[in-house]
Amino acid sequence: MKKNKLVADLGCGTGRLCAGASILGAYCLCIEIDDNSIYVAKEFFRENMLDFEPIIADVAHLKLSRKIDTVIQNPPFGVVNKGADILFLKKALEIGKVVYTIHKSNPKSSQIIRKIAETENYTVEVITSRYDLKPYYPWHKERSHKFSVDLYLLKENLTG
Repeated sequence: MKKNKLVADLGCGTGRLCAGASILGAYCLCIEIDDNSIYVAKEFFRENMLDFEPIIADVAHLKLSRKIDTVIQNPPFGVVNKGADILFLKKALEIGKVVYTIHKSNPKSSQIIRKIAETENYTVEVITSRYDLKPYYPWHKERSHKFSVDLYLLKENLTG
């Protein structure tokens, strides 16, 4: 990541992706609807002497005054709230020149994500990986859940 780039983490949670971007020299907008998560992020950034801008906002209603150099996100997978991942994807493409986004791997989702990105004139690269999820939410009952995720790199196509 180039120094002095503006990065936005949509649905940042406690800000770990933003922290990584900050360590690499970016200025990060940490966007999250949950003020408790933003509080944890603020503490983490303060303790680690990292700079960022916390924004408490619903991604669906987010308005920014300029395009962001890079959007990073690990959106809700749409398992609990169907379509949440697509809402995040569309917002990321609206505000970002480059988007890194993680989605649960399945052929139907991949087809939808590719179609949306290509319709918005973004190139698409995908890396698939296995992920081991430890219990995080109250509804997580298993000690560990392994599944595949796709990391998409979407770049605004300036030539076409």
